[in-house]
Formats: sequence, C-alpha cells, structure tokens
Amino acid sequence: MRVLKLDEMAEIIIVDAGSTDSTIEVAKHHDFAKLIELGFVSKGRARNEGIKQAKGDIIVNIDSDVDILEGWFEQMMQSMQYTDIVAGFSPDPQGKNLSRVSILIEGQDITFPTCNIAHRKAVFDKVGFFNETQNLAEDIEFNYRCVKAGYLIHYNPWMKLYHYQRQTKTGFAKQAFWNGEARYELNKLHPDMMHSHQHGASLKNVLRLGFGAMGYVFGRYLRKKGEKVASL
Repeated sequence: MRVLKLDEMAEIIIVDAGSTDSTIEVAKHHDFAKLIELGFVSKGRARNEGIKQAKGDIIVNIDSDVDILEGWFEQMMQSMQYTDIVAGFSPDPQGKNLSRVSILIEGQDITFPTCNIAHRKAVFDKVGFFNETQNLAEDIEFNYRCVKAGYLIHYNPWMKLYHYQRQTKTGFAKQAFWNGEARYELNKLHPDMMHSHQHGASLKNVLRLGFGAMGYVFGRYLRKKGEKVASL
C-alpha cells in the first residue's frame, strides 16, 4: 500500500472489503486517511460506502493495485473544471498491456475502469450508486447509466497512474474467463449492450474471446441457482 501526498484539500478514504494483506494495519498508522472496515462485501458496496461518507464535491475512485504518478492529481483537478466525469490513463508499468474490449453506447466507450476515474458527487445524486449485487463489471454498468443519463465521460491521458495487469498465462485466462461472465451479467441487465462490443483482431484478443466465451456460458447456464443480478 503506497502512501500518497496529495493537495491539502483532498480527503482520503480507504475502504477495506475483507483484505487478507496488511492494508488495515498500514492504514491505521496514518491519521490523514479515514479507514472504513466492511468485511467481505462486493466492490459496489465498498465503493458506495466510501462515496456516501465523502464530504467533497469530487469523488475519485482508485484501486489497491495502482501506483500514482506525479501530476495525476493536478491533471484530474484541471479536467474537473469543465466536466462531470473524467477517466485517466492506466497502463501497466512493464508495458504488458491488453487493450480493453470497448463497449460503445451512444458513441461513448463505457469500459473505463474505476481504478482511475473521477465523478462530481452530483452524478451519484442523479444516477444512483454502483450496483451492489452485481458480481462483476459494476464500473461498466455504472458508466452505462451515466451515459444514458446524458453525461459525457471525458478522457485525460495525462491523468496517469500505473495499474498492474495479470502477467501469467493462467492469470490472463482467469481474467478473460471472469470478464466473459461479466459480459453475461451486463447483457442481462442491459440487452442493448449485446451488440456493442468492439473486438480487435490480435491473437491475444482471439484467445480472450475464447476464454471469455467459456465465462459467458458459465454465467448463463452454470451459475448456482439463486445467484441473481439485481436491476436498479
């Protein structure tokens, strides 16, 4: 866990959702950050709790597996002067990046992850919060609702942080598999997403499609009875 030195007006909230590392112990040693311990809950529930307890007008979501780079905070604040939502650039530090499979809704890519994105708090007042019962891709589902509500997702490539990607073949396969199940959940909630996926033609994307298809089948036919995706 990396300690950040941000502008004095920034409020730092750490939401722990059942971590098994030293996150809680490290966080307790820094009185500039507010720690919320929830136990094992969904990502959506954890994010929502942090948002609800935040006092500021701008909410910035980052994940535990990122490194903040110099200038990130300033770039985010600059963009937020003229937009309600801004997503940043989140490459892998070793350059082993796999491009996102874009989902275009009303001409906008909604696949920007919550590891590096900022919203005005008024967005949540209008759109609602993250889906707490969705197993995966709650960030994409939330972006979908934002776009449908009339918001534009601004992209600032200079709002940059490092986001560590799965490096092993096994990790890649698992990630692609669960992404496939996430696509099923998204399509079930919002059927118009089904034909909005923009796949590339690289070998990695072909492999990802294969493992993703298995995850989609798992979500569609093999999910345990009673595990449902709730609509908002």
